[in-house]
Amino acid sequence: MRLASSMAVCLLATWLPFPAWAGQAPPPAGEVLDEVVAVVNRHVITRSELLEEAWLVLVDRRGQAGLERELTPDFQRQVLDLLINQAVLLDEARRIELPAVSDQEREALLLGFRGRFVDGEAYLRFLMRYGLGEPEVVEVLVRHLRVARLKEARLQTLPDVSPEAVEEFYTENRGNFGGAPLGAVADAIRHRLGAAARERELARWVWELRKRAEVKVLVELGDPEGPDADAEAVERGDDAL
Repeated sequence: MRLASSMAVCLLATWLPFPAWAGQAPPPAGEVLDEVVAVVNRHVITRSELLEEAWLVLVDRRGQAGLERELTPDFQRQVLDLLINQAVLLDEARRIELPAVSDQEREALLLGFRGRFVDGEAYLRFLMRYGLGEPEVVEVLVRHLRVARLKEARLQTLPDVSPEAVEEFYTENRGNFGGAPLGAVADAIRHRLGAAARERELARWVWELRKRAEVKVLVELGDPEGPDADAEAVERGDDAL
């Protein structure tokens, strides 16, 4: 799932949670409308923020048709894990003083997100359904972009794939190339090995950041051993919405 990557980050305090009772009678006075599902350092993630993020992810990955899909517990668990990862990454972005996203870039992000809907009316219905305003949507898009840029900065120090590594992979997997000579497939091998190395480096880095952070998950969502296909795609595309 990508703006690309994605598809990515933790919801900011500017989120305005949509009321769970929208379209129904307001809840009795004193009834809890939301709950905290996780705390990352000083950042609180609520259930409404989790659900809003899940719908935004589905819209970006699948367009308006994504709103017809079910938010399974496994998918929600992966979205929560994504938000936790993004929270620790944004702390790192602030620590290194990653440059801010410009106003022009904000406008472009919002324009691209609007384009995921069949028309402007469908986009406005989406905002109304979840109690969102465009400023809140923009902040989520910006958050994902900042995480993507932080990752790019981290990967700049990763060494290039060596010719020896390419040749070794070709030799070990020669039967999978249909008799093609090394020169014909070297670029594809280099790309494959490079992508795998980047994925390993990012996973290791995020794991180290999470290990140093104070992370408390307060709810159980789905089966940690059995994520669904959409859930796996969330993490693959978490670079940006």
